[in-house]
Amino acid sequence: MSSNQQQNANRNQQQQNQNQQNQQNQQNQNQQNQNQQNQNQNAQQQLGGAGSNQAAQNL
Repeated sequence: MSSNQQQNANRNQQQQNQNQQNQQNQQNQNQQNQNQQNQNQNAQQQLGGAGSNQAAQNL
């Protein structure tokens, strides 16, 4: 393999590695966003449930 071919192979491998890292980072970010949304929904449900219980007690 010539020097140019080796350099091209190295560049291609580096690009593939970067693409994989970018994809993994995006998946991680998506998962974190989903987790945060779920936590927000759970908090809202808990607040709603607490309000309902308080209203029932007031009756």
